[in-house]
Amino acid sequence: MDEIKLNHIYSFADLIERHIYGHSGFWNYSEPTFVDRSLKFRKETLLHHFIETTIWNYYNREFRKHLDVYVDNEDFIEFLNKLFTHYIIPTKEFSISENETALEEKFLAWWNEGEFRLLFNKIADDVFYILFGNRRLLLQFNLLVAETVVDNTYPLGSLTANDKIKRKNIPQWVKKAVFLRDKGRCTKCTKDLTGLIAIDAKQHYDHMVPLNQHGVNDPSNIQLLCESCNLKKSGTIIETSNLYSRWWK
Repeated sequence: MDEIKLNHIYSFADLIERHIYGHSGFWNYSEPTFVDRSLKFRKETLLHHFIETTIWNYYNREFRKHLDVYVDNEDFIEFLNKLFTHYIIPTKEFSISENETALEEKFLAWWNEGEFRLLFNKIADDVFYILFGNRRLLLQFNLLVAETVVDNTYPLGSLTANDKIKRKNIPQWVKKAVFLRDKGRCTKCTKDLTGLIAIDAKQHYDHMVPLNQHGVNDPSNIQLLCESCNLKKSGTIIETSNLYSRWWK
């Protein structure tokens, strides 16, 4: 098992959720990274890319507008320093000496030259761990992804004749993750697909936003369905459910 730190992680998860449901979409992001991760299943997903980029964009915008407020906030400065320590990222600690001047310039130099991108990359792993369990959020996220797919240029041969992303085989590591997240049940009808009760139940791994609707080959876009529910879901239907197994009853 891996250590997941979850330091202040729910505040970052809330930030990402607000941007997803607020239809903020992708901006100031790496287009080559987006294209690569939308074509083929990667363990660093499109959601990871969105989380890292969104946190960077958020603070970049905040510092442009309200830098004086942040620099004068000792609790915020301590919060950032502790994040670097918590995620074991070597960087020069930001400190304020008594009667020090030009604090804003000093902070901006730290922001631009420090290891904030690496910090947000580490934070993205933890935020992903929290958000991957929320299929409704993942569906909304993949609708934003579909809008971004249309705006990007893809390599020759990577799209179908209808300019949709070509289907790729879903790796076993993705299937295992989705199976565990969805508790081995069809997310639509809740049919048991574990093979422990009925061995004839077939597992189908479905793109929540179909490739035909500019969906992508990304782990965040996959859900578990039974054969019947998957066959009823055509390439035009975009859906998931709010059905989850409780920890206890």
